[in-house]
Amino acid sequence: MYLNHPRYGNTPITTNTPVTIEAIENAHWRYSRLKYFPNTVILADIKKQNYAIYPRALNVDIEEKCGTCSKAFIFFAQEQQYWFETLRFWVDSHCTHCFECRRHARYILILRKRYDMLTSLANKTSGEKTQRKELGNTLYCLGIIKNINKVKD
Repeated sequence: MYLNHPRYGNTPITTNTPVTIEAIENAHWRYSRLKYFPNTVILADIKKQNYAIYPRALNVDIEEKCGTCSKAFIFFAQEQQYWFETLRFWVDSHCTHCFECRRHARYILILRKRYDMLTSLANKTSGEKTQRKELGNTLYCLGIIKNINKVKD
C-alpha cells in the first residue's frame, strides 16, 4: 500500500507508547488534519528542536502523498525525530516527496552541479569536454536540459 523506505520499510512502526488521540492532535498543529497512526508515537525532545512558537511534543507516523509521483508513503516518526532533533529542520516542515523521488532529485542536483562546473571552465581538457557532453546528454534525457543544442558545444 505504501512505498518502501530503505531504512524504515513500508508499514507503520508500532511503539505502543501510551498517548491519547487528544495528546497526539495537540502535539503539533498539523496532526489533526492528517492521517496518522496513533500506536507509532515517539516522544520528542523539544530542547533539540528548531521552532519559533510551538515545538513538536511527539512524533507519529504520518501518511503523505509524494508531490512528484503522487504515490502514498509514510513519513515515519523516527525519520521526523532525526529531521527535527538531529538535522534541526524547522519543526513546521514536513516531507513532501517519497524517498525514491528525494533520492532522484539529489542525483539530478549532483549531475547539474558537475555539468555547471564543467561548463564554467575556460580551458577544458578533452576528458572534461567529453564528461560535460555525457552529463549534458543525461540531463537532456532526464528532461532537465530542454534544448539539445546546449549540449552539443
